[in-house]
Amino acid sequence: MKKNNQLLVAALGLFMASCGTGGPKKTPNGVEYTVHKSGSGAQLKLGDTVLMNITQRLNDSILAESRKIVGAPVPVLISKSQNKYDLMEGLALLKEGDSATFVIPWDSLPEPRPPFGKKGDKLKVTFAVETKYSAALQTEKDEKAIKSYLDEHKLSNATKTPEGVYVSVSQAGTGEKPKAGDTVFVHYTGKLLSGKTFDSSLDTTLRPGMPLEPIKFPIGQGFVIKGWDAGIGTLQKGAKATLVIPSALAYGLQGSPPAIPSSSVLVFDVQLVDVKPGKAPAATPAPAPAK
Repeated sequence: MKKNNQLLVAALGLFMASCGTGGPKKTPNGVEYTVHKSGSGAQLKLGDTVLMNITQRLNDSILAESRKIVGAPVPVLISKSQNKYDLMEGLALLKEGDSATFVIPWDSLPEPRPPFGKKGDKLKVTFAVETKYSAALQTEKDEKAIKSYLDEHKLSNATKTPEGVYVSVSQAGTGEKPKAGDTVFVHYTGKLLSGKTFDSSLDTTLRPGMPLEPIKFPIGQGFVIKGWDAGIGTLQKGAKATLVIPSALAYGLQGSPPAIPSSSVLVFDVQLVDVKPGKAPAATPAPAPAK
């Protein structure tokens, strides 16, 4: 699997809120906002990565909803504000669970503005903070989800690579395993844990007009997600297997919207069709003897 709303990105810089609830208020820079819900989670601070849902409206018409676009909360890094309408420092006033709407006069938006608004319109942006992101907690969550998936699908023969990929071989191959730099040819079908297929080299409905042929890439060179390099590297030519890849070795916190949500564990049914030897890596010069 190769590495891969303008409005949603722009809206992140318009965010400022309070930890209380009540009627409309104004931020120090004059942006009107209303806190709908005050959460009881941990206080946020600069440097935190926060998972939140974002809804944008022009007056009362919905423009975009992050949950519908990417299927999961959007990760946002709390950082220093850079200008009047980049009010990211307001995030540090929030807690997990807070929700607030900010009203921005269309004429106050920095140029260039999207063409569908006009003078007098108001951009209304609602941010709902779900939780802080923790790599350690995500790893723990992934492990529980993977073990549940392996049990449910009776993949009891799955073994874990040193990197953390679970490999369940359904058909043994022959020959040596591919080495770093070898070119591998792989047929695959990629799925979420829910069973939803997001890509396949064997399905014309997912690749209309494209030939159904295995993907090829030099293994161990970073041309694919880390979980693929680790998992495919354990197979022999001709082998068929299921790879269950934790999110950190797949597309991580960012995901690959809209098909792959943030922090998704991925499942790949793969077949290592062929292996072509590559150039051996250059030898590392031996250190000069000490004098």
